[in-house]
Amino acid sequence: MTKLTPTQSKALDFIRTSIERSGVAPTLREICVYMGYNAVGSAQDVVSALRKKGFIEENERQAARTYLLTSLARHQRSTPEEGDFNTYSIPCLGTVPAGNPVLATEERIGTLRMSIALLPKPHPRADELFALRATGESMVGAGILDGDWLVVRVDKDPVREMIVVARLGDEVTVKRLMRDKAQGWYLKPENPHFAPIYANDQPFEIVGRVVALQRALG
Repeated sequence: MTKLTPTQSKALDFIRTSIERSGVAPTLREICVYMGYNAVGSAQDVVSALRKKGFIEENERQAARTYLLTSLARHQRSTPEEGDFNTYSIPCLGTVPAGNPVLATEERIGTLRMSIALLPKPHPRADELFALRATGESMVGAGILDGDWLVVRVDKDPVREMIVVARLGDEVTVKRLMRDKAQGWYLKPENPHFAPIYANDQPFEIVGRVVALQRALG
């Protein structure tokens, strides 16, 4: 079987996963973001290499997404370190920096693998997810315990009552996003021993919403 470089294998896995989850191949821009490239030309190069090696082919019926997986690609198995179309490979972050947390490779302390069936539909793209460890007891009423790994989907505009990760200055917190007619948006803890955080008193920025958690037992 034709061998791929680690970079080409990573790109192929992303293309395969995108097709399995959404029915269409990712755009060059999406490949660029997932791979951490600064220029779309780099994504074009890796797609060209996959085409030359026989893993993807032109799709004449869709001009915007111009490639399909070949039978060779469909039978190529993912490596254990990479996600496949049944699992996510989610970066675990030690801290949540400004900007897009998924791209913060310097903050990664490990990888969390999770079945796609454990996340709500419609399933998010793999490059929208990161994992963060919960600390403290402010969300015990929502079933979030100290030490749980929270799977977070990057989302700057979540809706009311969702559990979110929010930034307050240089720190982040996990709370339920709420809105009060008199005082506006606030972060509500799920523990009566903790006080809510009102945006009027302490401005905050939403980083993403919690979509799943994983807990180590024993």
